[in-house]
Amino acid sequence: LWSWITLDNDQEMKLNLLYVSSQKNKSALFSEDDLVKRIKSPLKLELKKIFCKTESNNIEQQKIFESEQIKKFLNKNNLLFCFDKNGDKFSSENFSDLLFKQTKDIDFVIGGSFGISKKLLDSSNKVISFSDMEFSHDIFRLMAIEQIYRAQCIFNNHPYHQK
Repeated sequence: LWSWITLDNDQEMKLNLLYVSSQKNKSALFSEDDLVKRIKSPLKLELKKIFCKTESNNIEQQKIFESEQIKKFLNKNNLLFCFDKNGDKFSSENFSDLLFKQTKDIDFVIGGSFGISKKLLDSSNKVISFSDMEFSHDIFRLMAIEQIYRAQCIFNNHPYHQK
């Protein structure tokens, strides 16, 4: 499943960050827009909000419903990376390596309040964890965007990421 060819400097990789939200309005995190604007070639980040209202009181059925909504936005030619607290943990440097060694675009998925269905997790190319802790969706999305920006800085030897 993995291709370990380094991305050329003139090649652009599109990253889609899909996230489930029950809120109709976009949250007003002041840093989110700023970070998205800073992410430049060879990366291009697009945020896609997937509005999902509660359809079931059963947690597993709700996760399945949300995963079906997410699947409508996935590109079958892209790699699928899901965020889940039970996934693999990476240092910022290793996360940067993971991104920049891919030759395909990536769809990142942040699930709803109850997480992502087992079926969607099992079909993903990589399940990534930032922590054993749980975070609000707005905070986690900001953390994911910041790590993508940091990965770009590591790749470009930008001083934002200092040892």
